[in-house]
Amino acid sequence: MNKIKQLNSISRCVLIAAIFAGTTQLATAHTRLETATVAENTRITNNVIIGHGCGEKNVIGTSVVFPDGVDSTILVDGAAHTGPLTDFVQNWGNLMQQNYSKAVFSFQDEKTNSLGNVVGFWAGGGDSLPHNLNGYIPFRAGAVVIEPTSCAKSVKFYISIADICEITDTAGFSEATVNFWTHNNLGTAYDRVSTTDDGPASYTVTRTSALPTSCGAGVAVEVKPSAAQINRDMPIKLNGTQVWPR
Repeated sequence: MNKIKQLNSISRCVLIAAIFAGTTQLATAHTRLETATVAENTRITNNVIIGHGCGEKNVIGTSVVFPDGVDSTILVDGAAHTGPLTDFVQNWGNLMQQNYSKAVFSFQDEKTNSLGNVVGFWAGGGDSLPHNLNGYIPFRAGAVVIEPTSCAKSVKFYISIADICEITDTAGFSEATVNFWTHNNLGTAYDRVSTTDDGPASYTVTRTSALPTSCGAGVAVEVKPSAAQINRDMPIKLNGTQVWPR
């Protein structure tokens, strides 16, 4: 009988430890995409998953920016590429569309460029997202067509995200007011404070079609937003008026 009690006690301790371990993992989770890798020519429904708040502060809104491919930085196996994104992708420009949902926030809208292409979206207002819970912000990711004559075996897009816990001006940015899942080296007010460039969420499109025989094993392509785009597209505007940063 004592052995049974001891086993039950040990089981409870293991369960409690597992719960606390899971809670700790959630508390330190980066904001990422639910589906981070997809095959070329595949359209999916995806989600930005907000991992946590700003310490004990709830998240009141989020801002998402996709690299527009116009003045983006393009790397090929880590080396700078001076040509356009169309060297590797045929149809980047208007593939991401926000899905309307009030599951987390009451207000939302897409961000578009001068051509009307969606370059990001935002959501906020209504009930805040509790600081210790995950929030799913849905969007549709269109089918990416990798240029068949290129040597790209994969194309990774870096997506910049700000999870906002308090509306401030840029001088008020801190770990207590906003979580930046952005690059750390663009030289903008929205840069992530980090010693490594580990901030942005990634979306990788993998090639399923055959590579040209001259390509060998192929190359890995990465696409990062420019500082000019982040400065232009990261702020949130409501009916034409900027509401964040203040």
